[in-house]
Amino acid sequence: MAESSVPGWEQYTSRNQITRSAASKIGHPDAAALTHLSRALYIPRHDGKTAHLDVHDMTTQYTAATGTLPIGCTQYAVAVGVMPKPRGDGTDDIHVSYNVDFNGLGDGEEVVGSVKFRAPSSSAEIELAISTTEDEAAVLTSGSPGATSISISTTYPISASSTRTGIVKHPYFTFKVPDGDNDPTTFQWQIHPSKHGRLRYTLVRNPVSQQEGSSSADIQAVYYHIGLDDSFSLPHSEGMLLLPPSQSSAGESIVVASTLGMLWRLRELHRGKGKVRKAGKTSANKFTRLFRKE
Repeated sequence: MAESSVPGWEQYTSRNQITRSAASKIGHPDAAALTHLSRALYIPRHDGKTAHLDVHDMTTQYTAATGTLPIGCTQYAVAVGVMPKPRGDGTDDIHVSYNVDFNGLGDGEEVVGSVKFRAPSSSAEIELAISTTEDEAAVLTSGSPGATSISISTTYPISASSTRTGIVKHPYFTFKVPDGDNDPTTFQWQIHPSKHGRLRYTLVRNPVSQQEGSSSADIQAVYYHIGLDDSFSLPHSEGMLLLPPSQSSAGESIVVASTLGMLWRLRELHRGKGKVRKAGKTSANKFTRLFRKE
């Protein structure tokens, strides 16, 4: 792979000697089990003040950049880091898969986002209401009539890590998706710092205990942070969301919305150094929920 000309990444490349180190080609222990996640969505750099962002389908560019590199190895991190990102002016032929808009970003207002899937044959749309309680990160609601709200709960089943920026907590995010007449299916965003590093979250279906572990069939998605950072303790977010290519638009929209809700909470923990920032009261006259009928 050619040396990077992007500021910062060439130093990272040199420091880790990616062209000479055998260890640089060793990815996460389960890298080979993630081959079914062949769809790559790019979530651009954003923070708590970002009112709009577009989520792009960069599967072609991602595949060309990473090739057969195992997820999590040094070469993989550099390849994703220097991969050309969408220009946003429509001239690079990179398809926009989701439009995301946030309302209520002013102090004391309720933050509610709209996650819209862009496809002629689908109108999937998810409302993403950001929570301010310790045990809930967000609430998802589909735009269809009679839809059930999905709460994303926050727990801390593993110990915090000590990094160069301080102590970093590693929350898990759990939610249940209705499944017709059957019992709802449980999904959980997990982080495993000792196995996968501190820059990856894995979405697992029907999570089991830490001792039992999860099979590759249970892994529904992976979010990988892009940057020269050592944890998610950051004021911004940017990364690749890896998904199976055959997922329904409704199911994928829930995963995308849950990712954005997770990232919001991780940024809030950074702002509060481990505590969730408290929001003020919402003014009903200033803000209307996106899917509320007049």
